[in-house]
Amino acid sequence: MVALRMLFRRQRAPDPGAAKASAQEALARGQYDVAFAVLERAVSRGGGGGRGEQGQTWLQLAAVYALYGDEGLENGQPALRSAVTADPKLAAHPLYRALFWEFSAYRGAPLADVKRGLREVPEHVVEDAPESFDGVAAYHAAAALFAVDAAKSARRRLRAVPEGALPTYLEWRRWSLLGQCCETLGEWEEAAEAFAMAVDQAPEPERDAERLSLAGAQVELFRTEQALEQLACIDADRLPPPERAVHRYLQGRAHLDLDNPNLAIEYLREAAMLDDSTAEASYSVTFATAQALAAAGRTEEAVDAYRQALTVVPAEHRAYTQHEAAYALIENDRLSEAEALLSEVITDPSYTQRGDALSDLADVRLRRGELDSAHALAEEALELGATAPACITLGSVAFEYYRLEEAASWYEQALSASQTGDPFWVAAQQMLADVYAQMGEEYAARVLLHAKAALEHTEAGSEWYLPLRQYLDEAKGRLGGFERVLN
Repeated sequence: MVALRMLFRRQRAPDPGAAKASAQEALARGQYDVAFAVLERAVSRGGGGGRGEQGQTWLQLAAVYALYGDEGLENGQPALRSAVTADPKLAAHPLYRALFWEFSAYRGAPLADVKRGLREVPEHVVEDAPESFDGVAAYHAAAALFAVDAAKSARRRLRAVPEGALPTYLEWRRWSLLGQCCETLGEWEEAAEAFAMAVDQAPEPERDAERLSLAGAQVELFRTEQALEQLACIDADRLPPPERAVHRYLQGRAHLDLDNPNLAIEYLREAAMLDDSTAEASYSVTFATAQALAAAGRTEEAVDAYRQALTVVPAEHRAYTQHEAAYALIENDRLSEAEALLSEVITDPSYTQRGDALSDLADVRLRRGELDSAHALAEEALELGATAPACITLGSVAFEYYRLEEAASWYEQALSASQTGDPFWVAAQQMLADVYAQMGEEYAARVLLHAKAALEHTEAGSEWYLPLRQYLDEAKGRLGGFERVLN
């Protein structure tokens, strides 16, 4: 009898509550194969405790498959059907509803349908009925919303999940998904904070992916050194090719920000070799490569890279990419091609840097000698807030007509509207030295002031260097060899 009882115990279906707990412990450690084995064994043995508990086990199994996103759809949806088959009452359960619409979202369900379907999944803890809130259901509802590009709604649900409402394996995922929502919305500060929480809480096998996300947010925030620290913590050789491409891309972006364009080009080219996943990813790598080539002074190669980027650019980035390409064309003295791109850019009313594009188009017209058109475009750019570049162009138009005092006034405005050392500040200082040099000996002190300031930020190889040195020496001579301080 004892032997028979022991045999019966070994063959009896496991307690579904214990199976769920064991699976969650395995998930918290990142051991997905163990979690699947525990739950699949439980359902294959009949889920002791009745059909209701068997349905719950199938539901938990479906929830684990959902963690794989659309890749979990093939097995997750049948598991969800098995759950409601075992216990029809589960159709009203918040987790069942959340998973149903999450899988529907992965199948391509419309946003309106998903939002409407999730209304029955509580978003907040209700004071009078706290038991009605299901944290796991709230997480999967947010995942469903994120899958149909409703990042703002998903973020709202994730923020509303109270502390302690999620099992360990979902808590770090909540932070990761919240970071992705904020990333989509361009809210990089909150994204970085969320990803940092995910890095701290994720199990070791998941941590590298979260570090990549954190580094990406830090690059966008120009916290370049912090991003490189995160990237250095990752063993890139262990990453699958798509994630290794992201790793190299972020290294390239970081070194571009640190003014190491040649090193950036090396990383970005390695990323391009690894990156064969999506057009959007190809765009990011190609566009960053174009920027790095331009920064390295390889303008012809930069133009080619910008052209390649424009073949795969997402619609929301098209105007900006055209603008950057036009600037590279201007640097390469290909004014007609630059003009064609800028003329298209300024027709986009949603482009946030339309004023800068107008000022660049004004500069192109100025270089081509079309002074009236350049003046009109620069005035329009000035109205849109592109003060420094517009004033530079307006000053240059006045200078061409030899209206020297007017030119000096525009350049002084450009100087006031720019930061010390930036390109517009340097250009204004150079032009002011030139203008005051034409205005006679009584302006020697001003020539000295602006020539000296400009030389501090002008490389010896620049076409401006020798004229500025000459202005400086002549001004000193007129001032008796002394540098007089202006009041």
